[in-house]
Amino acid sequence: MDARIIRCAKSQSQLAVQTDAGCVATSWQVRGQEILALPVALADFLKSQKTGGIPLLYPYANRLRADHFTAADKAVELSRESNLKRDSNGFPMHGLLIRWADWIVTQPAQDELHASIVWGDHAQLFAAYPFAHTLRVRWKLGQSPDQPSNQITNPSTYAQGTSMTDESLIASTLTVTTIIAADKGQDVPVSFGWHPYLALHDRVNTQLHLPARRVITLEQNGLPAVGATSTTWLPACAQSALAPMDDLFQLNTRDESPVASIVAPRQRLQMTLTSGYSHMQVYSPKGANFVCVEPMTAATNALCDGAAVVKSGNTFSARFDLRVL
Repeated sequence: MDARIIRCAKSQSQLAVQTDAGCVATSWQVRGQEILALPVALADFLKSQKTGGIPLLYPYANRLRADHFTAADKAVELSRESNLKRDSNGFPMHGLLIRWADWIVTQPAQDELHASIVWGDHAQLFAAYPFAHTLRVRWKLGQSPDQPSNQITNPSTYAQGTSMTDESLIASTLTVTTIIAADKGQDVPVSFGWHPYLALHDRVNTQLHLPARRVITLEQNGLPAVGATSTTWLPACAQSALAPMDDLFQLNTRDESPVASIVAPRQRLQMTLTSGYSHMQVYSPKGANFVCVEPMTAATNALCDGAAVVKSGNTFSARFDLRVL
């Protein structure tokens, strides 16, 4: 197991990234508390295709409706890919990088890690997704002493006796930036996402705060129904984390970056979809010790339904920020 550890002394945090197993972050400890959840023990997790921690779902998030699709004027056929991860219905799921080992990894600073793939250099990847490009991922730890009060959930939802003045809110931060460089003379579709498993240490007393959103109705197989996006924008809300969820939303990104929060007496975590993410899936099965708040650049099945494209010579960047208070 090739785990790269980055640390930030000021924020008392450290992140472990398994660079030979899909560059999945398997642990983020902040002031001694584990922020991420794994479905099984680490050694068993890395031998499987399970998701946990913070995995990258690339080049498509969640699942596809079919083994064939056309994107950026290219027809793609996945039926011949024997190693493809599939869901219980046989649909391609979670992309191609869940345990991909061949990354170019650098650590420019103690609190920062970079990884990249030159896609066309890998025949296995290119056969399943024939779009030559360079993929880059950057993890950065830090702190945020100036947490804006308008991005904090309502102070009345916090435990009694907790100080909620802005001066008291020193956040440990993790910034994850994903870059697609269409630098090989080809257009490249954009349909990826991340799948953070955020640990719930007190689910009974936890609230989940969601940003303004529109519901995309999902069929029982987890794929969007035809004409599935509601025309009604729901306002930001708070709800109990006890209720199980597996829901897909389109986000309102025009006015400000959407913020989702986990709020409990001893746990305050915010995710800001800073740039590039237009959708979010929220997944938390009944009784689970985690909630997944998944930033997505497009809706589930976008490669089949029509994904946005990075034109040759251009670059697409998406970023999300996690803050632990």
